[in-house]
Amino acid sequence: MKKKNNIPEKENAVKTEKSAAASVREVNPRKKHIVVATVFTALFIAAVVVLNIIVGILSDRFGLKADLTAEGLYSLDSQTEYYLDYFLNTDISLTVTSSEKRFNEGGDYFKQVDEILKKLSAYSSHITLDFLDLEQNPDFAAKFSEDELTEACVVVENKNSGRYRIITPNDYFGLTTEKAWEYYYYYGYIAGSYIEQETVSAMLYVSDDDPAKVVFTEGYGEHGSDALSDLLKKNGYEVETVNILTGEIPEDADVVVVYAPTSDYGAGQLAKLDKFLDNGGQSGKNVFYFASSDQPETPNIEGFLNDWGLSVGYSVIGQKNPDYLINQQTYYIHLQDIKDTEFTQDALGKMMIGSDLRPVYTLSGTSNQLDVLLGSFENSFLYPLDLGENEEFDLSTAETGIYNDVVMSSKNGSDSVSRVCAAGSDTLAGQTLMSYSNAGNQLFFLGIFDGMCGRNTGISITPKSFDAVTFDMNATTANVLGIILCIVIPVLIIAAGIVIYVCRRHR
Repeated sequence: MKKKNNIPEKENAVKTEKSAAASVREVNPRKKHIVVATVFTALFIAAVVVLNIIVGILSDRFGLKADLTAEGLYSLDSQTEYYLDYFLNTDISLTVTSSEKRFNEGGDYFKQVDEILKKLSAYSSHITLDFLDLEQNPDFAAKFSEDELTEACVVVENKNSGRYRIITPNDYFGLTTEKAWEYYYYYGYIAGSYIEQETVSAMLYVSDDDPAKVVFTEGYGEHGSDALSDLLKKNGYEVETVNILTGEIPEDADVVVVYAPTSDYGAGQLAKLDKFLDNGGQSGKNVFYFASSDQPETPNIEGFLNDWGLSVGYSVIGQKNPDYLINQQTYYIHLQDIKDTEFTQDALGKMMIGSDLRPVYTLSGTSNQLDVLLGSFENSFLYPLDLGENEEFDLSTAETGIYNDVVMSSKNGSDSVSRVCAAGSDTLAGQTLMSYSNAGNQLFFLGIFDGMCGRNTGISITPKSFDAVTFDMNATTANVLGIILCIVIPVLIIAAGIVIYVCRRHR
């Protein structure tokens, strides 16, 4: 009986040992740590993926990308930010007539355009950006059926008024019709990007339901004024040309520009200017006259200017001081002094370049307000334009002093002010001097036109060049990245390792 009773006891003991062993296996710390590590790793990977998605969304929405190009190819100009911060107060839609994938397949040039458009929409809540395939959106294409809407255009539209402007690839790559954007596909080269200035120009245009109008006269051999007219167009002005010999000045014009005519005006043409400035006794009109060293003497135009207290001398301003010369080989291209007036605030402190300038004198005995906007620096001299062929110019005996380059004459009317502004040279607003990115010529003239028209939104944006793209960073950016990569990240990794070690040590 005892023997039989011992068998169950042994079996029970064996079962108890097996159960204990199983329990030990179930709570094996090694396996538990493996499970925890696996779960932690999976959660970490998931968190990284989610973080990457969130950063991508935020980057697209708020433009959270670093631009390391020295040229700032992927950054907004400070003038653009100034406009968006203080002047854009209407909702604007930017629509690219291509799918985003198709658009970016054009290469790095198109990717740069894409980035700038995204930066604009991210910077201002008033701007939205969409990519639409024209073939898949026939209703959108039909809306602009009267225009030549092709692939890769950018349609800038005022959502409230429907006023719009279309920017073509030729526009935002600065190409002429002779060298169209297909040039890129043949040669793989585009010099620069104009997308930012073209888009801001279009926004200025579409957001102003009653833009100021500037009329350029022709009919008397006027010099080319493309640089000035293009600058005004890009800043939302409506620009047109009128033959003053045969046509009439539009009543809704705000400014008439007489750009260096090579022959003198007749009495009839000057009467048109007088009538325009009088404006039926209401005043509020403006004339901007540009002289030139290539002109013959123009006594009729001079008489018109005299009535406004102005006179343009028949000589050219030179500069003897080498500190003010742009080219040491000539005395007649030199820096100019921008005066502190209500018309020149945006250009103050900028470098202003002038060449072949005739002096503009102020006459006594006038009741008009005369404001000197631009003048030469000291040690200037005058070279007479009527010097005979057999006469020699003696610099040592030349008339010297400080001379006016641009002068504004203002006459109060019954309700408002009419103005006549005279500049001593058309080259001040010519293609060469207006193209210098470090000069203030563009801002100077924008300030004058904005002041005459009662506007305050003129901006000047420099195109971005692709010619020599370099990746660079300033000292501050380099120091911040150095601290993050060499100190912050290593310290965080070491700290995380210590925390994990201590936790596992005391577990």
